[in-house]
Amino acid sequence: MSGLMCEECLTRRPDVEVMPDPFSTALYPEDTDHRRIPLCPPCAIARFEES
Repeated sequence: MSGLMCEECLTRRPDVEVMPDPFSTALYPEDTDHRRIPLCPPCAIARFEES
């Protein structure tokens, strides 16, 4: 399987994207220096919902 490895579930998937951390982005939307992490869609949603 090709693609990046998700930082949360450690699965290599073709739909993994490097994005600003959904957790800190939801908590601190005014900040512009969020850590960028590779996440698959299910883990990105889960991190957002945890916030």
